[in-house]
Amino acid sequence: MIKVIIADDHTIFRQGLSQLLGAVEDITVAGEAADGQQAWKLICEMQPDIAILDLSMPTGGLEVAQKVRSQSLATKILLLTMHNEPDAASKAMQAGAHGYVLKDNAFEDLIYALRSVARGGTFISPSLMAGVLKAGERRKENEPLTRREREVLSLIAKGLTNRQTAEKLFISIKTVETHRARIMQALDLHTTAELVRYAIENGLLENRRD
Repeated sequence: MIKVIIADDHTIFRQGLSQLLGAVEDITVAGEAADGQQAWKLICEMQPDIAILDLSMPTGGLEVAQKVRSQSLATKILLLTMHNEPDAASKAMQAGAHGYVLKDNAFEDLIYALRSVARGGTFISPSLMAGVLKAGERRKENEPLTRREREVLSLIAKGLTNRQTAEKLFISIKTVETHRARIMQALDLHTTAELVRYAIENGLLENRRD
């Protein structure tokens, strides 16, 4: 069962979404909040699996995502918003969000996003993905990783183990571990999910052959 909380300053929307989610068999709504401060309190008290947050409410979802990340809490953040700019989605993912869903998407898209995030993945509304990848391409000029580190990160993001990565690149497992530690240090990332998100945002999964 996926335990979620919902935070949105539009009461009718929040209550309606709560009822819809409450009818889904593998999701339970543990609480509702009208702003980010209330959402933060619920996250600390209830420790939900996922917090569904509006981006533009008072003390918005982006700020809450940053606090959750800074405190290394287990709750994952899924932003539900009307802001359909790829740069906004990219910024949100960099801040620690695991999902970015547009409010004009179908309800089924939200359910898919919730299940993906609950499994440790990430989700960005498909209409924004191309723009997010292009934004990642624009940031390559300031790329803090070496070519080899980018290769290692790409394989990690594709789900390969350290051993499989070592075999793929014809290097030792110890060297892969060293590269991985260096990557996480250079990017200030702490989990595999964050590495995957960075790889997606920076186009490391594009145009690469296995």
